[in-house]
Amino acid sequence: MYRYALSILKDVDSAHDVVQECLVKIWDKREMLPRVDNAEAWAMRITRNQCFDWVKTNRFTLLPREQEDEPDQVKADHDTLMEDQQKWLRLVLDTLPQKQQEVFHLREIDGMTYQEISEVLSLNLSEVKVNLHRARTKVRSALQKIESYGIAN
Repeated sequence: MYRYALSILKDVDSAHDVVQECLVKIWDKREMLPRVDNAEAWAMRITRNQCFDWVKTNRFTLLPREQEDEPDQVKADHDTLMEDQQKWLRLVLDTLPQKQQEVFHLREIDGMTYQEISEVLSLNLSEVKVNLHRARTKVRSALQKIESYGIAN
C-alpha cells in the first residue's frame, strides 16, 4: 500500500499519512472482509481513492520525488550506473499518463495480476492490457533513445 501511495503522491510523508488513513478505514470496515473477494485489491483501491482524496483536500501537487542526496563516499561504477538507470526510468515513468503509470506500477513493481489491477482501478481486462502495453512500449522506446544517445552510460 505504501509503495503504491508513494508512486501516486511522490512524497514520503504524504504516503505515510495516506496509508495510515487507509489502515484506519480498513479497520473500521473489517466486518466487510469476509464478503470481499480479493482483500488485497480492495485495500489497494482504498489506497488509490485515499491518495486522490488527499490530493484534492490538501491541494497537494503531484511532483517528482526529490533527488536523493549522494553519500560522501564514492560509489562503485556499477552502483552509480544502476542509480542513473533508475533515475532515468523514474523520469520516463513520470511522462506517462496517470492511468498508464498506475497500471505499470501495479503490474511491474507490485506484481499484481491483470484481474487484481482491473479490480483496483475499476477497469476491464482489455483496458488493463492496453494501458500496460502502451506504458511498456513508451518506456522501452524512451530508454532505448536515452541509451542510444549515451546519456545513461
